[in-house]
Amino acid sequence: MGRVMVMHRVLLVDDEVYARKGLRKLIRWEACGFEVAGEANDGDEACTRIEELQPDVVITDIRMPETDGLELIRRTVERDEQVLTMRKQPYFIIVSGYNDFAYAQQAVRYGVQDYILKPIDEIELEGTLRKLAEELNRHKHAEQTRREQEYVRLLDQFIYGESESGTLEQWTELTGTCAGDALAYLLFENNTPHFRVSDNAQEEEPGARNGENFGRIVQSVLGMMYANRSYLHVKEHGERIGVLLTAEHLHPYSMNLHEVARQMQSCFALMGHDSVSIYIGKVCYEPLLIGHAYQTALKAISYKFISEKSGIVLYDDMQHEPVQWVHTDHEKEQELLTLMEEQRVEALENAVGEWFNGMRTANYAPVAVTSAIHQLISAVLSILKSAEANVKEIPSFKLILAWQADRGTLAEAKRLLTVFMLDSARKLAEQRQYNHRGAMTKIKHYIEANYSSNISLRSIASEFYMNPVYLGQRFRKVYGVYFNDFLLQLRMEEAKKLLRQTDMRVYEIAERVGFGSSDYFATQFEKKESCSPTEYRNRILDEG
Repeated sequence: MGRVMVMHRVLLVDDEVYARKGLRKLIRWEACGFEVAGEANDGDEACTRIEELQPDVVITDIRMPETDGLELIRRTVERDEQVLTMRKQPYFIIVSGYNDFAYAQQAVRYGVQDYILKPIDEIELEGTLRKLAEELNRHKHAEQTRREQEYVRLLDQFIYGESESGTLEQWTELTGTCAGDALAYLLFENNTPHFRVSDNAQEEEPGARNGENFGRIVQSVLGMMYANRSYLHVKEHGERIGVLLTAEHLHPYSMNLHEVARQMQSCFALMGHDSVSIYIGKVCYEPLLIGHAYQTALKAISYKFISEKSGIVLYDDMQHEPVQWVHTDHEKEQELLTLMEEQRVEALENAVGEWFNGMRTANYAPVAVTSAIHQLISAVLSILKSAEANVKEIPSFKLILAWQADRGTLAEAKRLLTVFMLDSARKLAEQRQYNHRGAMTKIKHYIEANYSSNISLRSIASEFYMNPVYLGQRFRKVYGVYFNDFLLQLRMEEAKKLLRQTDMRVYEIAERVGFGSSDYFATQFEKKESCSPTEYRNRILDEG
């Protein structure tokens, strides 16, 4: 509830009209914090005017016909107690041309604030008024705080179904609402994106989620719409903000809740928050149903994405619409994962868009959307983990993981998930390249260690769980030589070494280096060295 600064109200009472007019002109009322609310010609008229105007201060003459100033004060002070509980009695300042001590004594017993003699010294009276204004400010602030706390206490009792006997009476007395007055509970949700996604980069959105209190923003909007509002308590419900509107707040908009919400969104937009959702519960017509109005405002959140374009959800309009609470489209999820693994970027982007359109069309509740996104993220992470990719190196991972339906839009989620899926596809491709380079090194070492055995491209592919054709292609791409040529070269180099350094027979060397046939070995050796194994050995011996 906001505080509106107003002037304190003064009632002037004197049987001489010129005295009243002179007092109006003599005192700088506004500078002292006051405004003259009215005048009275005598004590009887003043009693009536006090009831009508509820002044904070009464400045009265003592000597007046019929009912004098002291009688006026006595009547006011001794009013019925019930009236006094509802309306605080005013302060009195007596102005008199008679320096009568008895009057002064009686005035003090009645709690008169001051006793000023005529002719009036404006400096003295203005000083009295300024002091009195400070005291009134303190009292009014304390009283307003007390009433606000009482309002919050009663409102909480209604919202959470904890009302006691007498709660309704206290509420009616405090708020002045009448039986049958419309009551509507609104929930505000700030969906302003807290980051911007573009060209694979994520940046904090300037001014968004920078610690600015959303409750204060809501208060400012209510202040723009209801300048002299009363009892508009802004209540926190998690990250959402709630407020109860009464007929007083709805009448200026012809009781049209859509129009009220549209006007509020316009005010939010003026403050730079153009993505605020407003959920409105079922309108009720008695305070005991405020809890139901709040509960139905919560239920209206289920229809958030159905009404995302307008950002306004009225429970009364949407309560019969079907809502999907569980994510079931696992086939579409698998398609997204396949496209990511296959690096089909354009198709992947389109498929993500279709996935979100499907959830919107199927009327997914926010909790179902969050669940679906997290299921997909989990599946992506599983694929990346199996490839030994470091998820922490994907900057968009934390952003999409932090997205929640209760403070975001589908459009924002779509942008974030698209970037995350594309980032994951790139990371997976990079990791596969890295893994393949590492795998080729391991395979090369394996061949170098086992060339003398009966190994082949097929047997090695089986050993490393790879396709033989793919392995042959990757080996040639990495090392620039066909697998069979590399294996043959290893065997020939070892055979030449054995021919030079040992007296092993040719068939023994053929068997040692992995040839199953000495004839085949001799044929391959002659092709490679343009001489037979025996000729190669003899030439080395002759040269030695």
